[in-house]
Amino acid sequence: MNKRDNPYTPGAGRKPRTLAGRDHDIEAFQSLVERLNAGTYERSLVYTGLRGVGKTVLLMEFDVLASEAGWATTDVQEVGSSPDFRSTFARMAVRLLMNMSRRHRAKQRIERALSVVKAFSIAIPGAVELRLDVEAATGVADSGDPEQDLAGLLREIGEVAQANQMGALFLIDEMQNLDGPGLAAICMAFQAISRGGLPVTMVGAGLPELRVRLLAAKPYADRLFSYAELGRLSESAARSALVGPAAAAGIGYDEEAARQIVAESAGFPYFIQEYGRELWNFAESSPIELADLDGARDIVKDTLARNFFGTRFEMATDTEQKYLTAMASLGDGPYPVAAIARAYGVDDQRKVSVHRESLIQKGLIWSPRRGQLDFTVPLFGEYLRDSVAPN
Repeated sequence: MNKRDNPYTPGAGRKPRTLAGRDHDIEAFQSLVERLNAGTYERSLVYTGLRGVGKTVLLMEFDVLASEAGWATTDVQEVGSSPDFRSTFARMAVRLLMNMSRRHRAKQRIERALSVVKAFSIAIPGAVELRLDVEAATGVADSGDPEQDLAGLLREIGEVAQANQMGALFLIDEMQNLDGPGLAAICMAFQAISRGGLPVTMVGAGLPELRVRLLAAKPYADRLFSYAELGRLSESAARSALVGPAAAAGIGYDEEAARQIVAESAGFPYFIQEYGRELWNFAESSPIELADLDGARDIVKDTLARNFFGTRFEMATDTEQKYLTAMASLGDGPYPVAAIARAYGVDDQRKVSVHRESLIQKGLIWSPRRGQLDFTVPLFGEYLRDSVAPN
């Protein structure tokens, strides 16, 4: 069991050797592609879930499937790194058009679309102009209105895709980073695409509050997209994710050990990969047994503390960390905001509202319903109770 041959791949956006428990989602995406190829309308997809459940990995799988179907894709793009979301969409549009141009020879039509992208980018206040060897178009996607311009840009992409008899796929990760106007513009743009029957679609992913924020941006967002929540894997899928990569390399797991690892990882894909990686490196022979798990458990916990939990806890200020530990002290969530305030040591939740809002903005907590909060990181409360002393 050479470390060099370790088949487990914990990390952000690292595709596992065995993509277990996502068959239904893959079938839904393939149906989407088939329906758009046939000229039939189908809603874009939005996935939500906690950190470490495999949202990015699923988008990466969709990228491969779309490419195999002859579609142009943006690859998986994270939004929020640019001050204005339109800069990200401009770069994605260029990527799509370049993808199309490599497969087809409609040079003039591609150049026309690139001129629209250039006009779109010029209209973004303070943005760096894209280096495109075309003149900017006038009168299309250049008004400076985010909603109208994004709709115009996507229509242009859709018309090129339709002319080339192919689809175009936007893969957008971390969508919760977008503000209300950005989400509203995306809603309006994809509504325009659906009305025009153009072969352009989106698969977006984000933290659990994304659906509520989309609905707040545009009330019709509940009918515009198909929503799915990614959670922990079923026991059988979690077991496949654990034993599958090792089995492909000729290494087995003792049944009792596999059952215990699935239980300790709580079925979360990222945790399963960490357990698998450390156990592969620790065990001396096959099958991996319960004794190996007992020996490697502290290593797994230390790795998760340093690489997953600890880095997120350090994102918070001292007072925010106190708020997080107050949440965790209440047991398992979701947590009433009034109870958190009392655990924090104040008699009025408004006195700690600034910490609450800041932690939401940092993506560490979210509100599953009015008056309640929970962690966006699975098992975070357990980590805080076990590893962090109350302030």
